[in-house]
Amino acid sequence: MVGAVSRSRYAQIVAELRGVTGQQTQGQFTIGDRALEIEPIRPCSSRATGATRPAAQSLARLAEDLGLPVTTIQQARWTASRWPADRRRKTESFTVHRVLAGIDDERERFAAIDELPDGKTRWTVDDATQRLGTQGKTPAAQQGTTTVITPRPGA
Repeated sequence: MVGAVSRSRYAQIVAELRGVTGQQTQGQFTIGDRALEIEPIRPCSSRATGATRPAAQSLARLAEDLGLPVTTIQQARWTASRWPADRRRKTESFTVHRVLAGIDDERERFAAIDELPDGKTRWTVDDATQRLGTQGKTPAAQQGTTTVITPRPGA
C-alpha cells in the first residue's frame, strides 16, 4: 500500500500525473516563450540608452490579461530564456528547469539536465537545488526524514 491505495493503483496515478505534469511544463514554457516574444531579454545597456520601455509594464499587462501573478510571467520568461526549445527535457518538470536555469554557464547547464543524479531516473527539485550547491527545500531533504502529520481526534 501507498497511502490509501494499492501499489498498482499508485503506479497508475503516477503515470497519469506525469502526463499532467508534462502538460503543465509545456504550458509554462509556452507562457515564457510568449512573454519573451513580447519582451525579449535585453542586455542591461539597452535600458540605459532608452531603446526600450520598461519590460515590467508589458509583462504586468500580460499577467493581468491572463489572471496570473506577474512573478509567474517573469519566472516563466526567464526560465524559457535559459532553455531553448531544443534543450528542454520533456521528462523533467518546469520547476527542475527553473532551478537548473540558475547555472550560469550555458554548456554546463545543458549538460547538467542530461546528467541525472546517481541512481535516479529523473530529477527531483531537491536534486536540482543540491546540484546548484544549496540545500533542498523540502522538509525531507532538510531533515533526512519524513514526518507524517495526522489529524487530532475531534479536530
